[in-house]
Amino acid sequence: MMKKYLTCIVSFFCFVLFSAQQDSTSMQKTPTVISPAELSESKNPEFPGGHQAFVKKILNNFQTGVLARLNISSVKAVASFVVEKDGSMGDIQIESYENEIIKKEFLKALKSVNTKWTPGEIKGEKVRMKMRQPLIFRLE
Repeated sequence: MMKKYLTCIVSFFCFVLFSAQQDSTSMQKTPTVISPAELSESKNPEFPGGHQAFVKKILNNFQTGVLARLNISSVKAVASFVVEKDGSMGDIQIESYENEIIKKEFLKALKSVNTKWTPGEIKGEKVRMKMRQPLIFRLE
């Protein structure tokens, strides 16, 4: 029955907000200013099958039974993670959440996604990029 709700929930997910993060191993001491030309040469990470496939993976791993037992009908949280140069997800963190159980479930669901991304690129070079994923839905 919960799987039926999860299917409905997909439509309430917000889209991933992208923000590039420069490689932390870089030895530059001054902040880098990226020109518009360089931005046009950048490519954001892509999940195989697109954003909807990523959301579906998260939802398949998100257990709503605990929320239903605790009468939690509304869920809001925001996670961030880094898509590494090899396409793996790392540094997964929950930035904001309304309930500790939501935080734990969202973190568990994200860590269960083992599918590798196509990494982001700047000027044809693979780079680490920070991503954000909101989680917003209602259980009915």
